Amino acid sequence: MKEKLFISLLVCILCVWTAYPQARIILPDSSQITTNRDSLDLLPRQVPQHPDLGDDSISVGRPSHLNRLNGSGTGGDSLLQSPRMTLWRIDARTGNRLPAESDTLLYNYQQSILPDGQSVAMGFLAPLGSPAFSKIFSDRPETEPFIFNNAYYLYLKDPEKVLFVNTPVPYSRLSYNRANPKLTREERFEARLTSNFGKSLNVGLDVDLINSRGYYNSQAVKHNNFSLFGNYLTDRIEAHAFINTGSVKNAENGGITDELFVTHPDSIQQSFTARDIPVKFTSTWNSLRNNRFFLSGRYNLGYVDVPGDSLHKGKGRFVPVASIGFSSQYTQQYRRFLSYDTAYVNVGGVDMQRIDQFYPNRYYERAVDDSIRFTSMKNSVSISLREGFKEWVKFGLTVFLEHDLRNYSMSDSVGTGMMKHRESAVTIGGLLNKQQGENLLFNIRADLGLLGANLGEFRVMGDVETGFDIAGKRTTLSANAYIKNLKPKYLEENYYSKYFRWNHNFGDIRRVYVGGKLHIPFTNTTLSAGVENLQNFIYYDQDRQIAQEGDNVQLLTLRVEQNLRLGIFNWDNQVVYQTSSNQEVIPVPKLSLYSNMYLKTKIVNELTLQLGVDAHYHTKYFVPGYEPALLQFYNQREKEIGNYPIATVYANMHLKQTRFYVMYYNVASQFMNPKEYFSLPGYPVNPPILRLGVSVNLHN
Repeated sequence: MKEKLFISLLVCILCVWTAYPQARIILPDSSQITTNRDSLDLLPRQVPQHPDLGDDSISVGRPSHLNRLNGSGTGGDSLLQSPRMTLWRIDARTGNRLPAESDTLLYNYQQSILPDGQSVAMGFLAPLGSPAFSKIFSDRPETEPFIFNNAYYLYLKDPEKVLFVNTPVPYSRLSYNRANPKLTREERFEARLTSNFGKSLNVGLDVDLINSRGYYNSQAVKHNNFSLFGNYLTDRIEAHAFINTGSVKNAENGGITDELFVTHPDSIQQSFTARDIPVKFTSTWNSLRNNRFFLSGRYNLGYVDVPGDSLHKGKGRFVPVASIGFSSQYTQQYRRFLSYDTAYVNVGGVDMQRIDQFYPNRYYERAVDDSIRFTSMKNSVSISLREGFKEWVKFGLTVFLEHDLRNYSMSDSVGTGMMKHRESAVTIGGLLNKQQGENLLFNIRADLGLLGANLGEFRVMGDVETGFDIAGKRTTLSANAYIKNLKPKYLEENYYSKYFRWNHNFGDIRRVYVGGKLHIPFTNTTLSAGVENLQNFIYYDQDRQIAQEGDNVQLLTLRVEQNLRLGIFNWDNQVVYQTSSNQEVIPVPKLSLYSNMYLKTKIVNELTLQLGVDAHYHTKYFVPGYEPALLQFYNQREKEIGNYPIATVYANMHLKQTRFYVMYYNVASQFMNPKEYFSLPGYPVNPPILRLGVSVNLHN
């Protein structure tokens, strides 16, 4: 990790030194962005089409409509005027550009580093970079074809997550976060370097390195992610490219075997460290590799709008009317589960390898070494009618056709060869949306599987938003709904390994959801509610076997976000109520909350200071367990977890171009007994530790 960190830092310094000879330092991208993931998400406005940033750019950071939403102006806590940049994400199928806010935070920056901070309630193994899932069901993403990636969804990179940029000045951001002494150290280094070469071409580099040695035995995690991205924009041509190479290596211990070491350490009649707590197995790893190559292009058809004054002939503005686009994405993914914990032990009169004692089935006798490879080649074409090219054209329309060729190869649990499978899927779909204006926005998307593995699969999803100003403050009301008929993934029906093997013919998963959200600016309150019905839901049961529930399961989710302000005193709260009609199939906590109480002020008009204490909490329930051999979370019914806060005390600061924080994590365990700071059964979070972080932004 040190060598990779040093090399990456050296490359960043050289780039800054060579590309920014007259660099000057400015403040972070946003005047005030919080980590509140449950804030009202407005439908994305259309990104300005003209590449000339002098006329059509938008400011870096929170878009103006989000500033209105939170009752804050663009001035906020800015110390200097931000340079103007354009940021957007891309729809990988259609090439449509959707504006995005910067991933730079001023307040609550310390929470963005933690797995806990990614949702009101999270389940994870403790180390930074370890497998995780949201305990808020509606926050969980749809299952990927390569199902082993789901546990790392917080850290994986793909074309629809990357922030593409067009900037009049070179930009860089360097971040470093660290916790624990050397033997248990956690580190994360992130860097972004991007620069325009002329008005049309932008090229950038993203680096994300995680090295967690783990506080408990055999729990080290290492992530290496390197991404190149770029875009070329003119009146007629819009092109985007993205290349990512990523790897994950996760040491697995199966969880601790005696919870008394955590809950009642005084009852252990000897001195010990966290590394001395017994675990199920050692010398066992899950490793993943992800490589993605993406290219999209779009050709705009339109006309030049020339003013009536003949003196301006040839100097008009290009107005796109329609677009023809294509995209191509090649994905390589690989997973391996390997163990050297093979010393023989006698269990019930039977000799077996030590790790084997934790699994009832063994489909081969040699040391466990399961591997699986997956590739996907997607190609799509699209045709779009652009919104707003005439006053009477109030919406945009896009249709697309996609072909996906998938290949699977996995270890044969019977022989020594590989099981191979190839499938293809043809999908047709369309998008009808209105992204311009203030009073009514909508976004309706549908796709249908025409041929191959996804024949009969369909999704119909819609969002609508309206807003109105009352006494200069923006009140916003939105609703969203979807109907999905999803085909089971190949690996959900077919899987071969040493400890697990199945061949199923599952039915289609049917999901129907309706929800809405209201933001009230006068009280700084956001209310939302949603109800979902699921049929043929696929999950992992208490025997850690994949299963399907044929009956309907209903989920109701209610959220309240209430932020209070009184001078420099602030108190932000998020409360989520969930109920499931079948807790054995979809277990959820009844009540989850995040509360953050802090003082926010400025010192000598230079240093922005945030001092506070926050806590994540949820009621007791049968939290899903974690199965390393499957890299999945399963519905255990042996132990309830909850009614225990994971709290931090922190100081978060911003000085000109630099953000930095100091945090004392899991502080509540210093005062509460028993110390039940478990995130999952057998997996306590890290004990009280000190965390530090710094992030520096540079512009030319």
